[in-house]
Amino acid sequence: MNFDRIAQHSTALVGCIAWIPLAVWIMACVHWTIGGDVDPLTGLGGIAVAIGLGYEAINPPVPQLAPLTVIAVFITVFMFPFVRSAMDKRALRSIDIEALEKAYASLGMRNDNVMAKIRIAKILWDLGVCGHAIRIVEALLPSMPQRFFMEDIRMLKRWHMMRVEAHFFAPIVCAECHTSNEGGILFCRQCGAPFLLDFVKGKGVGNRLGKKLISTWVSLIAVLIGIPAAKAMPPGPSIALIVLMMLFATAMVYMAFKDPTGGVAA
Repeated sequence: MNFDRIAQHSTALVGCIAWIPLAVWIMACVHWTIGGDVDPLTGLGGIAVAIGLGYEAINPPVPQLAPLTVIAVFITVFMFPFVRSAMDKRALRSIDIEALEKAYASLGMRNDNVMAKIRIAKILWDLGVCGHAIRIVEALLPSMPQRFFMEDIRMLKRWHMMRVEAHFFAPIVCAECHTSNEGGILFCRQCGAPFLLDFVKGKGVGNRLGKKLISTWVSLIAVLIGIPAAKAMPPGPSIALIVLMMLFATAMVYMAFKDPTGGVAA
């Protein structure tokens, strides 16, 4: 009898402790959803599963699942820094893309604005479009007197010293007319669209590591904890709930790993 009471108190204590990281996770999911870092389906899925996991930790319908619940909470604690890091990088990338849009707007008002072009090249370098950033500054060299652009010329020399791999200099296809554009130009040679801006925006959409981690976590918890717990219910509701969770987990993973251009991302 005393042993049963100790076990009950231990379960309650573990459940209360588990709610600490789960509460942090829920608040983070709310923040990411409101901020647009994840879509509502992913955010609400993360919140719902965290609440269910917290309930499972305090009042497990199947006592045998208690160790799995503890493992699931540990996985949540372990994964959170990686998800947060991915979200922070996405936010920084969004800031760079916004700055690139402003630089393109400045260039639209004055096509010969050398400073705006250099600004675009610097942002592209920060966003990883290194080859085209180098080609843009190289194309500007004749219009860059050394006495005025000494620092920018030194920057180009530093870029050359970093030995950017050849594939970074590959042409970029315009999203509007599908024309292949070599490095050194800022607007599509066929339709005049800001193809480099469209390209980095597309990479920004594809940069969804945080969403992939959340969706994988939701699916894993649903399979390891949700389905065994649902089996403790009456047959009818149990089967319906298991099917619903399987469909939801599959949809989460598919939407997270789906390539925005079509297909499934690696």
